[in-house]
Amino acid sequence: MQTKYFLRANTSSGLVNLTESNLSGIKNIYILNGQSKFLKDRILKNIEKYTLEREKDVETAISPFDISQLDAVILRNEKTAVLDASCVTKIEKCTPIETDEFVANKKMAKYKARQEELSKKEQEAIFGLYSAYSGAKIIHDEWEKKYIENIDFERLNRFEDGLLENMIQKKSEEISPKTFKRFFGASTPDGSVNYIENITEDIKTRYFIKGRPGTGKSTFMKKLAKKAEDNGYSCQIYYCSFDKNSLDMVLIPELSFCVFDSTAPHELFPSRESDTVLDFYKEAGLSGIDEKLEKDFDDIKRRYAFRITEGVAKLRLANGYMKEREAYFKEAANIELADKTADKIIRKILT
Repeated sequence: MQTKYFLRANTSSGLVNLTESNLSGIKNIYILNGQSKFLKDRILKNIEKYTLEREKDVETAISPFDISQLDAVILRNEKTAVLDASCVTKIEKCTPIETDEFVANKKMAKYKARQEELSKKEQEAIFGLYSAYSGAKIIHDEWEKKYIENIDFERLNRFEDGLLENMIQKKSEEISPKTFKRFFGASTPDGSVNYIENITEDIKTRYFIKGRPGTGKSTFMKKLAKKAEDNGYSCQIYYCSFDKNSLDMVLIPELSFCVFDSTAPHELFPSRESDTVLDFYKEAGLSGIDEKLEKDFDDIKRRYAFRITEGVAKLRLANGYMKEREAYFKEAANIELADKTADKIIRKILT
């Protein structure tokens, strides 16, 4: 089975990296160093392809800068991970692989000035992305405040307490529970992308949380994650790819259930008999507030959408610069050496 998710996300606070917790229990770590994303991606995809052909479980981390590229391949049963160096900060025990050795320096030398120019433009576009998203977050906070001021917290807390009691009633028998922090979706050059259906494919019970900004969706999931961890359950915690301090999903494999924020930009609807909708808007006592504050909300939504659209445009611009830079690496790359390196890693992992 293949599970897809993001280790990194372009948030309103900048680039957030959650790689570390996903390396829990991993003994063999290969780090792909080098300037060319093309070469690192090719090695990762060769490894991914080999494992899928042999029907092995594989976790694939997608790049938020280009969903056609990979950030990492994790083979948890083999206790092995292969990662783009851009996803890691400091790992003491690892096997580094220098992909710059697969690039003809003489060919790249004539493109040096253009490469530097493109790199500078790419960074400027990324800075513009984060500036736009930071502005959008301020507007989103204004949006949340309108709802928070009208919530019936006593009613909402009773509702949440009842859910927590029913969802987790006993302690787990797991010996070494683990918590994995990830993103199920991200803002990408292709817009908002998520892998909820893939991640929850084998999960028996799915709770779809519906509600407006500020209606307690993330707060409830934080309570759920804490109760699960306190009771010894391994958890997959998926953070919001816009607000790093919010949660969008909690998945508990041992209990085969998950709870996730099913609102835009990752709005889904029940498709199985076991799917359940949790209406936080209703339980927060907010019925009628949208009509009452319609003009205010329309203005907020317009301003928020403008900043988000601005940010995505900057991300697409950065992606264009990146692709032009990578075209030069493709021309100068020794693909045969990259493929042989992937083969060597595969032999060490799976033979």
